Amino acid sequence: MFKRIVTAILGIPLLILVILLGNLPLLVGTIILTSIGLWELYKAMESQDIKINIIIEIIFNIGLLILMSSFPKYIIPYLVFLFIFHLVYQLFTKEPSFKMALLSFGGIFYISFLFGHILLFSNIPYGKYLIWLVFLIAFSTDTFAYFTGIFLGKNKLCPSISPKKTIEGAIGGIIGSLFVSLLFGLYILKAYDISMSLVHFVVLGGITSVISQLGDLTASSIKRTYGIKDFGNIFPGHGGVLDRFDSILFTAPVVYYYISIFIL
Repeated sequence: MFKRIVTAILGIPLLILVILLGNLPLLVGTIILTSIGLWELYKAMESQDIKINIIIEIIFNIGLLILMSSFPKYIIPYLVFLFIFHLVYQLFTKEPSFKMALLSFGGIFYISFLFGHILLFSNIPYGKYLIWLVFLIAFSTDTFAYFTGIFLGKNKLCPSISPKKTIEGAIGGIIGSLFVSLLFGLYILKAYDISMSLVHFVVLGGITSVISQLGDLTASSIKRTYGIKDFGNIFPGHGGVLDRFDSILFTAPVVYYYISIFIL
């Protein structure tokens, strides 16, 4: 617990600073986090003798994030290129494997593409304010679920995947997210005169909280598949990048597309 608190005290101000600065600092920060995340994921796969060229994937990661930051119209063509590349690349290996192609491309899609959605907020109205919803919902869900589970948790949520998570904790996470999203909505609508119904903040708080927890469970399922407790130890008390930001991978696209489709 102490390590978790200390890490949060040191890490949250840095995260806030990077988001406030936006542009290049946000791009660089995203590249660093996703590159470490890819390294963690592919290293985990090595436990089952799955060896992927991490350097090549990180280069592809950097290219994708630059496109997402400055040239979003090229994102889909680039993803198509990457998918075809990974398939063709296997043809020239000693033991061509369709599974290896999917795992290699899957890492880029799961980590780089999903997390990279935070870079797309700069392309939408009020994006520099609404981007905070991604982190507020994910972190408030995680925090409220954690403490609700400790004090009230009795019924297991998904014991085969994450034995410590409870139904009570999941509900507490949703309620906490709704509360935080509502408060954020009340503040931002008044402070910046944004023409957006408060209902949207409530809906996002509820829906995205559920998605956030699914992102957490997905990461837990991956760890169980490869027989590891944590993806890394870069964040004392929290684990690796994927342990700390696993829910962001799912919340960032949901918040972005909800705003793009239902509000703009």
